[in-house]
Amino acid sequence: MDNIGAAQAMAQRQNNKAIELLLGMVTGIVADAHLHDMEIKLLRSWLIENEYAASVWPGSIIAQRIEHVLADGIITEEERTHLLATLQPLAAIDFTGTGCAAPQVAGLPLQDEDHVDLRDKHICLTGEFIYGTRAACERLSVAHGAIPVSGVTRKVSFLVVGTNVSPQWAHTSYGRKIEQAMELRQDGHPIRVISERRWTEVLMTV
Repeated sequence: MDNIGAAQAMAQRQNNKAIELLLGMVTGIVADAHLHDMEIKLLRSWLIENEYAASVWPGSIIAQRIEHVLADGIITEEERTHLLATLQPLAAIDFTGTGCAAPQVAGLPLQDEDHVDLRDKHICLTGEFIYGTRAACERLSVAHGAIPVSGVTRKVSFLVVGTNVSPQWAHTSYGRKIEQAMELRQDGHPIRVISERRWTEVLMTV
């Protein structure tokens, strides 16, 4: 490995370590199922000091949520509850084992590796999203040029699967949408199934 390659590998290890530390902090913070004002402010300070972790998923979502909560200087119970609901699913992610801050659910046919362009594309959202409610996710998609629809049809280019996915996904209502997407692929339709992480990365870089 040349010097450039070694430097890149070291930088990636440091970046991975930052995400690992962030998820460790989140796990500790939500352990008592309550968010204290000091914990929220501490997490915000850490994200400001660790720019890489705050610039990629899920740190980018956490940073955005915290900035919204602290914008007026008052943390309401509704804001506290919503932020806690955002953080709790992240406490279950095993980043150290996979190097990827996303749940590894057996058999989930994600296609995150290739280039993703959502602009002017019909997309269908399914499952529970860390980003927020279905309406909030659809508004974000529309703001960045995508066209959300409620069902999987031949018009749909991407099926986006929310992060909070059950290991028994095949037996859930959103599992049926995934199966429909796979059936369309078998018929030659180039629909792709992507994760919330990939969806967020694409929209945040547009």
